[in-house]
Amino acid sequence: MKERNYRRGLFCALLIVVFLCSVQAITTEDLLGAGNAQSSQPISSIVAGATNQPPLAKSLMPDQEGPLTAGSTIIWTGNAYDPDGDKLLYQFWLNGPITGNTWKPMTGWKENNTWNWTTSQIDSGVNIIDMRIRDGRHAAPWGYDSHISAEYVINNAVGIGDSIRTNSKPSLISVKSDHPSPQDKGTIVTWTAKGYDPDTDTILYQYLLKGSSTEDQWLPMTAWTTNNVWIWDTGQSKAGIYMIEVRIRDGYHADVENSDNYEMVPFVILQKGIIE
Repeated sequence: MKERNYRRGLFCALLIVVFLCSVQAITTEDLLGAGNAQSSQPISSIVAGATNQPPLAKSLMPDQEGPLTAGSTIIWTGNAYDPDGDKLLYQFWLNGPITGNTWKPMTGWKENNTWNWTTSQIDSGVNIIDMRIRDGRHAAPWGYDSHISAEYVINNAVGIGDSIRTNSKPSLISVKSDHPSPQDKGTIVTWTAKGYDPDTDTILYQYLLKGSSTEDQWLPMTAWTTNNVWIWDTGQSKAGIYMIEVRIRDGYHADVENSDNYEMVPFVILQKGIIE
């Protein structure tokens, strides 16, 4: 009886050992597999769910402190930061006398974060320089992710020793068309204005039109520009009596809404030889 019980106990003990060993082996393998899965899962999840951050414009600095006199060249350098290390594109804008105090782009989008601003007499006054940045992942093609601005003054007076020379206004000498009035509707009329500035400052021109097609209101046909020529396609206008006005300014005197000098010229457009 004792021997039978001994054998039975020994047999049970062997079964328990085999069971525990097999369980331990399976559990270890499963744990290793689970451990590998846990170590790789967070990485893939982070990569797949990562959110790209927009860049930030940090600074915009000139290489020379202002104010400076007209004719100076100022190098503007901007700095920006992108949390994701994306390649950045920069664009420089100007708001000042030469742009009619409205925002105008001075460069296209580029990887270079500097802009060389060569000033002229027309830049005399208060200017605002704006640097805009983008990484191509956030803003629309016509927009930007971040920007930063700086103000800069260009002096408009020319110093002679201890005295300052007074700047004179420009004069409008002539306004001519390549076709005399009247003309049939559809004629292309080229207008040319000529101005004179005693200080040899750059002259800006603007053409305005008033008549049947403008409801007898003065409408600008051009922006302020150094181009003294305007081409008038009368095919886009109604027949009738018109007034053409040419305004000039040199940026020293009148603001963008006014002129230093102007001249008005009448012109008649016919409808098959008849004025409507």
